[in-house]
Amino acid sequence: MALTVRKGKINRHEKITQVLLSGKPVSPQEIADVFKGTNQEAVLYRLSTNIYNIRKDGGIVKVIKQGRKVTGYQLVNNDQFDANGRFKSNQQLQTKASPVKPVVVQQPTVTA
Repeated sequence: MALTVRKGKINRHEKITQVLLSGKPVSPQEIADVFKGTNQEAVLYRLSTNIYNIRKDGGIVKVIKQGRKVTGYQLVNNDQFDANGRFKSNQQLQTKASPVKPVVVQQPTVTA
């Protein structure tokens, strides 16, 4: 089955991924500043859900906390995302396994 690249509208979590693409920790305030004045300004209301969606797409997001308060997010595998914030398939996952030779195991007969 051939993989296809999804085109069209960029989802909100993909826009957040674009902010995290540097691979450095980004604070929730920095994310809010990027979306300030746009129609996506309420992004912090559902930020944890959007981080979850990034993880569902294949992203590894490290949450940096100070006590119970979240102080930043860091995209660990930022090299596996394109400039639009979309997950590029991992080449290791696409490789096919080499055929394995079957092994016949004989159990010794027990005489009592």
